[in-house]
Amino acid sequence: MPFNTRAGFKLALAVAAAISAQTLRAEDNPERLWSCNLTPSGDWDCEVNEALARQPAQTPRDGDQEVAPDTEREPVRIEPAESAVAAQPEAPTSRQEPRPEAAADSAPPVEIAAPAAVDWPKPPEVQPKPQTALSAPANGTDWNCVAQGDSWDCQQQAGQQTGATRSTNTRTLAAGKPEWDCTASGGDWDCKQVPGAAPAAQPLVQSPTAPLTPASAAALDWYAYAPGEAPGACRGRYVEPELAFLEDERPLDQQPVYIDALSSSTVLDGITTLEGGIQIQRGGRLISSTRGEYDRQSSQARLFGEVKYRERGFLLRGEQADADMLSGDTRFHNAQYVMHQEHMRGQARQITRFGDSRVRLDEGAVTYCEPGSNAWQLAAKSIELDPETGRGVARHATLDVAGVPVLYTPYLSFPIDDRRQSGFLYPSIRYSVSDGIDLSVPYYFNIAPNLDDTLTPRYIGERGLLLENELRYMNAWSHNSLSTAILADDSQYNGDRWLLGFEHQGTLKQNLSSRIDFTRVSDDDYFEDLGTSLDVQRDDHLDQLLELNYRQPNWALSFRTQGYQTIDGTTPYERLPQIRLTGFQPDLAGGLNASYEAEYVRFERNLESRYAPGSDAGHTVGSRVHLRPRVSYALEQPWGFVRSAATLWHSSYDLENDRDSTLGGSQSISAGIVSLDTGLVFERDYELGDGTYTQTLEPRLFLLHAEADKQFEVPTFDSSQLSFTYSNLFHETGWSGNDRVADTTQATLGLSSAIYSRQGIEKLRVGVAQAHYFADREYAGRPGDSGDTAVTQGNPATNSSSNLATLANWNFTRNLRLTHNGEVDRDSYEFLEHNYKLSYRPGDRRLFYLSYRDNIEKRPNDGNQQLDMAFRWPLSNQWTGYGRWQQDLDANENLDTLLGIEYSSCCWKVRLTGRRWVVDPDSVGSNEAFETDTGIFLQFVLRGLGSFGQGEGSDYLKEITGYDEDDDGTF
Repeated sequence: MPFNTRAGFKLALAVAAAISAQTLRAEDNPERLWSCNLTPSGDWDCEVNEALARQPAQTPRDGDQEVAPDTEREPVRIEPAESAVAAQPEAPTSRQEPRPEAAADSAPPVEIAAPAAVDWPKPPEVQPKPQTALSAPANGTDWNCVAQGDSWDCQQQAGQQTGATRSTNTRTLAAGKPEWDCTASGGDWDCKQVPGAAPAAQPLVQSPTAPLTPASAAALDWYAYAPGEAPGACRGRYVEPELAFLEDERPLDQQPVYIDALSSSTVLDGITTLEGGIQIQRGGRLISSTRGEYDRQSSQARLFGEVKYRERGFLLRGEQADADMLSGDTRFHNAQYVMHQEHMRGQARQITRFGDSRVRLDEGAVTYCEPGSNAWQLAAKSIELDPETGRGVARHATLDVAGVPVLYTPYLSFPIDDRRQSGFLYPSIRYSVSDGIDLSVPYYFNIAPNLDDTLTPRYIGERGLLLENELRYMNAWSHNSLSTAILADDSQYNGDRWLLGFEHQGTLKQNLSSRIDFTRVSDDDYFEDLGTSLDVQRDDHLDQLLELNYRQPNWALSFRTQGYQTIDGTTPYERLPQIRLTGFQPDLAGGLNASYEAEYVRFERNLESRYAPGSDAGHTVGSRVHLRPRVSYALEQPWGFVRSAATLWHSSYDLENDRDSTLGGSQSISAGIVSLDTGLVFERDYELGDGTYTQTLEPRLFLLHAEADKQFEVPTFDSSQLSFTYSNLFHETGWSGNDRVADTTQATLGLSSAIYSRQGIEKLRVGVAQAHYFADREYAGRPGDSGDTAVTQGNPATNSSSNLATLANWNFTRNLRLTHNGEVDRDSYEFLEHNYKLSYRPGDRRLFYLSYRDNIEKRPNDGNQQLDMAFRWPLSNQWTGYGRWQQDLDANENLDTLLGIEYSSCCWKVRLTGRRWVVDPDSVGSNEAFETDTGIFLQFVLRGLGSFGQGEGSDYLKEITGYDEDDDGTF
């Protein structure tokens, strides 16, 4: 393999290459003939071993030509390698005797001398034979030579005059720097190092450019944060230096080795000793130390004192290192290592870094704690880390916490990155009064790159053994998940409990997608009693949905079947099936836009399940066809807008009722809707303090006329009246779904005002809106028509105006926001409903929100006066408090109280949480007795090893903040 040299190591290699094996054999005579150092002036300071120089040459080995010890020896010569001199087809190797009988048509052998700056002495007993002494090439050819392995790599350059000393084209390394420039001059070689060519002038490792406060463990690339800079519990972080390695795509054993040292001495054909500032680099790997030895023949290096091995993302330090430069294997003794991206470090009696990037620790330990802390570590007789597979394997391992072994295992496989691997996941444990001990130990099966399975045995002390399983499968066109759970003979339920869930998202072909969402449980109390770790729907109405969608740029067609399992509340209608076509055609003529909707639905209902008690309408099922073509025109300008539309709304039914035949048969509803929505935007700028702000005044007028047929004989299959809010007063139909449309002629007036900062950020917006009716609503009410004004058969809504809807959004800062919406009585101007929410989310670990809802109009029967408060607040970089309080003020009952504290360091957390909660919140405020439960939860989270003790009580983090443990950013 090629072996390129650097700086102070160049002369030692030149000597080894220039002197043949017949002159001196290192293995037979280990004493050094030459010892050279590079002086600060750039010259070589060489000493010759006079006694050794006077010794007779040793008898050659078998295969070598024997030279009599008392005869004169010819001068030492090295012939160029085969690839270096084309005119010399059979150049001898360094172990052959030079052949003075070279062919007449071949270039004469080249006698290599040292660089001109060094005076090479010759043994006095041996004088060169006149007939073999060679001069420079007769044709004046220049030579450019670089030490290459056991020989010189020389380039012949023609066109020079005899004896000329002109510089030739120099050989350049991969780094772009020339080595030696040699020219034949007067029968000798004139070699000079090209100025600025020493690669050592450019450090291989550069210090981090970011300002850092060095920590005591800076030797492991750990740097402390400056005061006030720490973003979390860690007082520092790993900062990997920028590496100026040469990029080389060749295999490792084909890449050159670069060595840099302040001084060196060499036993010819043997070991080179290096001193001071040693750096050995091959490709993307760098070893440095203060002292070392290198065996050129075996490519073995041994380094001593402050040994450091570095590659991207990895640092290893030790007292001594043995490196095989061919295989890339390196053994470090009494060593420490760091994996920067994984935030992992460790130490061991011996650490072996293999050429394939594996790391083996003998009698060592790994941890994710910062240097100087061993709050926990995984210690083992041997640990092997494989970045290629993303796994670590420990044998005879113990988990030590604060230096105390707490867990032993003869074999442990654990992840060192985020890749999926088969094995046990981290257990969870909790305790509650109702269930006792609740222990889960999941096992993950990595079956294939596109297929995996998680089996979770869960032991519940007061109930029995629950088995949960999640199977996930992915192919080129779909993602699928099958969730199952079974608890045989629940001792508290006195029966079997089970769960079945299936989810599918697919793209069958271009523009055609599919979706399945199916969840079913054994009983209505399953989630309330058992909860689940499975990723399934947990709403009151569990979906059983199949959907196909075909989309084109201007239209879409969908097919759906949707059933439900209701575990709380009234059973909704099922769609078996639903076919829907929608389309939009812009810019038909003169800026007109056209859209349409066509739908067919078959509605079914499980009449043996929940429905409105005593209501015959609840027994009505049937099909519906709905059509809604629409033409619209819009003019949008910065100063305002005009949006007009004309819509034909039609629904026809084919109904059945097993109790009242008058509610069956064919029915239809038609309505013509015309609307005009207009608004203006007035702006003014004003100065406030040091800032400039823009205030807007935005009046809005919405004119609506809807003329609809009678609708009382038709059930509300999928429709409900919209709630009373500012935006809903501007809605065309006032209803969701396609069963109702309010018959009305009205004008809705709205006025809002906003304040914007100079950067265009909305700081404040307030608004109020009211609808004024010019006709009674006989068949369906508008938002706000409820209670005394609710529209029923024979009882139309006759009020001439609605109540006032208010809104207010105040962004105090980017992180602090107050929102409000409410309803004000149109006559007394008193609030009938308040909804407030104050939230503070600065984007770090701090969080606070307070919400208050008071539906004064419906009090006290409906229990709608509620308060909800939650917080998560760091007390210091390590301590964080959190809590939640939900109170029903009408019933004077506490719905949920949670209070906890968390300690977090750079590599572990512990949480202690106490909680009391109502098991069924819907029972509060009713005549039913409600049940509460109490629990105390202790959770440990070890960075890199997951969490221990998580359970229902630790779900607070997602409930309060909306994100999971992995996203909370405290590590």
